[in-house]
Amino acid sequence: MAEKRHRLHIAFDASISQEVEEALSKHFEIVSADDNCDLILTGGGEIQSKINAICDAGIELTQIDASTVKSLNVAQRLRLMEEKVVRYVHELLDMDNFEIRLLDQRSGVLELVIAENISPLKIGEVIRAEETEHGICGNVAATGKSYICPDVTQEPLYRPGLDSAASSLTVPLWLNDSIIGVFNAESNTLNAFDENDRRLAEIFGRYIASAMHTLDLLVIERYTTNEQISKTILQELAEPLQNIDALAVKLVTQDHELGQKLLDASKVIHQRLEACTAGPQTIIDADRANFIKPDPKMKGRSILIADDEEVVRLGVEVVLQKLGCTVTVCEDGTQTIEALHEALRQGTQFDLIISDIRMPGCNGYEIFTVATEMWSNQPVILMTGFGYDPHHSIMRASQEGMHTVLFKPFRTDQLVETVKKACRKTAGC
Repeated sequence: MAEKRHRLHIAFDASISQEVEEALSKHFEIVSADDNCDLILTGGGEIQSKINAICDAGIELTQIDASTVKSLNVAQRLRLMEEKVVRYVHELLDMDNFEIRLLDQRSGVLELVIAENISPLKIGEVIRAEETEHGICGNVAATGKSYICPDVTQEPLYRPGLDSAASSLTVPLWLNDSIIGVFNAESNTLNAFDENDRRLAEIFGRYIASAMHTLDLLVIERYTTNEQISKTILQELAEPLQNIDALAVKLVTQDHELGQKLLDASKVIHQRLEACTAGPQTIIDADRANFIKPDPKMKGRSILIADDEEVVRLGVEVVLQKLGCTVTVCEDGTQTIEALHEALRQGTQFDLIISDIRMPGCNGYEIFTVATEMWSNQPVILMTGFGYDPHHSIMRASQEGMHTVLFKPFRTDQLVETVKKACRKTAGC
């Protein structure tokens, strides 16, 4: 495994402002030029100029305006980060073919987050943070040591990524003393990467790690904050609602009709409140599905629903059946993949696929990938609770043409509108 000390030690050959030192010290250990340092930043030379430019870009990358970011949904946040990272890697590192993988600490799997011209793994394949049998990325994530591969044909660790790749460079993404992922660049040219490339990639990698970590924290914060607010609402309204119920029961003895109406209204309030505060495991106003009328344009449309939450799964099914759709329901990722393969064998295609992002078996991105490989024009809607997306399915699918995300809990009319809009994009809908 990796050694404990991994803050890059940097020094300067001239004085720097306190503001610059404070910004850099978040990611590096600032030491004297006389000490044992990893690199010295100066004002001269092409490499030093690049290092200085990377530090400037890295600081800009990590200084995320929380107020601005919080106004964006998770897909928009990740897309904003992706655009910045891709631009800086092209402009400052002169690398056109690369991928960024983040480490899932629970499973040890390196999940693909950003990819430029690098082929994704086949469904079911994973890369783990292990020194052997999981490619160069797995080795780098496990050891914490960068790896320059001058010739992939002579490298037993190499796993195919870029078509016709000849060489590669892989560096760990360090956040303080922990590896949170890897940055991997590939080239069609032999010996395309040298020690200068490694050094530049390692420096920028620190900033990438910090920026991606900040985004994940903001997403998780939104997820947990909404859950906390929901619990607070239920607790605060529990006693007043009980008092209303008690009054309604007394009123029934005096005016049965009026008392019963109050009890019925109180029951609806309870149901709506529970739905609104149940978080991503529900549709807010599922009881209103009874008011949905059949739509001639949706009649017979074949739609697949995949969600491991029964309440959501059945709620969406009822709504779509009311519209006149033919619905196929799947309880997890594995069952969904099987349903897609069966449809392909039957020579049929779903008009729409609606899949949760987090499911046992396969995640949302894998469902999206399998479906679009089978049918290039296949519309897919991904669902996520409060924007929580640990596998970064939204970013990965968005890169490849998926534009629609439903953030749970959603309302019935949101579901209907999104489904109709997706179907209108399909020929014949």
